[in-house]
Order: sequence, then structure tokens, then C-alpha cells
Amino acid sequence: MPAAITSIGAVTGHGLGTGPLLSALREGRSAVRPLSRFSTEGLCSTLAAEAPPDAELVAAAASLGCPVPADRASRLLLAAAAEALHGRALVPSTRRGVVVGTTKGALELALPRWDAGEAPPQALLDAPALALAQACGAQGPVLTVSAACASSLSALGEALALLEEGLCDEVVVGGTEALHAFVYRGFHALKALSASGAAPFDAARSGLSLGEGAAVLVLRTPEYARAQGGPVLSVLEGFGGSTDGFDQTAPDPTGAGLATACTRALERAGRSAAQVDRYHAHGTATLHNDRMEAAAHARVFSGRAVPVCGLKGSLGHTLGAAGALDAAVCALTLQQGWLPPVVNLRQVDPAAQVPAVQSAREDAGHIALVANAGFGGINAALVLRRPEAQR
Repeated sequence: MPAAITSIGAVTGHGLGTGPLLSALREGRSAVRPLSRFSTEGLCSTLAAEAPPDAELVAAAASLGCPVPADRASRLLLAAAAEALHGRALVPSTRRGVVVGTTKGALELALPRWDAGEAPPQALLDAPALALAQACGAQGPVLTVSAACASSLSALGEALALLEEGLCDEVVVGGTEALHAFVYRGFHALKALSASGAAPFDAARSGLSLGEGAAVLVLRTPEYARAQGGPVLSVLEGFGGSTDGFDQTAPDPTGAGLATACTRALERAGRSAAQVDRYHAHGTATLHNDRMEAAAHARVFSGRAVPVCGLKGSLGHTLGAAGALDAAVCALTLQQGWLPPVVNLRQVDPAAQVPAVQSAREDAGHIALVANAGFGGINAALVLRRPEAQR
């Protein structure tokens, strides 16, 4: 059963809201810049895409009328939710669920406790989901999905399952991640950070840039969406997942695992690869990921030049929030009829050859495939349809 996406909110390095995000993508701008929130002295990069300061997040979320969360990941999520839920009279409902994808949750609250030899808060990973559930009056299932960098795309898959199984009429889905020095240093230790900024699929790329942000998408059953009225931004038709079992951090270079996730999503949507008009890539700008994803693209589309979009040159890699942001941008640009570019891409690497979109352009396509690939070989993909397109 497909799900209607009826509203979307976002917070990124480009600011509060989907408006500034889409404007930046149209213009090919990057939010990756020198970090200000913590020291990067002695590290291989000084760059990241920082979201607005906490005071702006709290002010944006004030319309929800809920307590200010203690952690930044939850504040990011509620600021995105304020846009997605704008104008709603949120009567508490057992038919409304919440699913949130994140890799760290409220990690910042744990580190001082660990340093002092104390136990961290119990609801560390679940803090953003619990805050969102309180904010939107969700009395149905409340879930946290932590599946590395595929977390929030997998959260959308879990939300689709809740709707298909009849457990909810509406699910508020989020992805959120806050920058933290602990994680930044971890990527430094992996030698994965770029000193000059991420340039996915580029021949001269030198690694990823980290970012932070959040996206919230409201999913409804088709029947409930019709009953409630209002616009449908996009239709989520199918989800697929897989695991490589190849390496803790490196993807299977053949792209077989990601291709399997994409194929499963298409099968569950009742679609063939020949119907897909665009592909929104994970595109981290690391040598291993981009080459793997080029191989997966060739496998799925049998060499057909399906346009490739990607956000991480513009937003940085937002880890657990990446999939929700990918889906949000895909849904909105699919509805509006244009392709967002792979920012910072100048010359496509012959070893990671993809038909990448290098500047924003109009597009009349109807069907999109969105894919994520996380550490541990976790792969996720989903199929989105422009609302007026028919099967």
C-alpha cells in the first residue's frame, strides 16, 4: 500500500525551513564552512555544515508548545517538525505514530556523565523520538531506528509498514543528527574527512564533510489523506533494504548490496527500473562509496543514464538524518519538476562514472529512487512518485 506524504519540514546548514534549502540547491550553494561550535585543532579538516544556533531552533519550535529538549538533536528535530506541522490542531491520537532515525540521539548528554564515571541517561538514543511524540500528540507506536547512515530512510520504511499493517492512520517520520566533537574526531581517525569540502563523484574528491540537521515528513494512508483533505506532496510507493556483510566501514565494491535494496524497493512498489526517472544518491564523496554507488547504479539501471542527484556536497553528511533529508528534497523537487545538482562536482571520476546532475534543471519525470548506504553494509532504498502520476 502506498503512503501519501502530506507535509515536510527541514533544518539544515542553509537555515530553518525547506525554502532556504531548496533555494540553495537551485543555486548550487554549499553550507560547508569552517566549524565554530568546537575546536578542530590538529584534525585533518576544519569544515562542516552547521545548522542555526540553539536559540533559533528553540524559537522555531515554540509553536509546538512543548518543553525545550535538553539535547541539540531533539531541538533540531522539533524545529523541523514545527514547519511540517504548521497550522495543525494536534489532538492526541492513538492512530498517530512516530518513527525517528538517528545514529547518536542525545549523545551530548552522555559524554559528561561518562567522563565523571556515571551512567548516561536511559533514553539516550530515544530522546528525539520521545520529544517529537510529545510535541505532536502521538499515542500510537513510537520507534527509534538506528541503522548507521541509513537510519532515517529505514525509518520511512518502518513508517510505511505501520500504515500498511493498519496500526496507524498517520505517522510523523523524522531524521535528526547534531554535530559533536566526539564523532568528528572519529571520522578524522578514519581519515574520511576532506580538508577542502565534499565533492561527490568528482575526480579530485578527497573525502566527506560532516553536517547536521533534521527533516520531518508526515505520512498518511491514502484513505486518511483524502478524508483530511489538503495537498499530497509525494507518494511513497515502496521500501527495500539489505545488508552486505562485507566490512565494518567499507561497502561491497560491486554495489550488489545497494542494488538489492533498490530492486526490492522497486518490486514492492510494483515498478521496474525502466520506469525510474531520477536517482537520489547517498554520494558521500569518499573513494569507496562513490565507486560502489556507480557500480550499483549500473547494476540497477543496466547502464541506462538515469540522472543522479546528491545532497552531501551542499549539506555535508548528516549521518542518521541524511535519508530523511534526501527523501524530503526528492519529494519536493519531484513535485515542483526540477532536478537538484550534486554541488561541488566539477569533473566526474572515470572510476565512479554516473550521469550526475551538475546544475539544477527542469525535469518532467514522475518516479524517483532514493538510496542510502551505511556502515556495517546497511542499505536502504525507497520509491517516490509525483502525486499526479498514475500507475
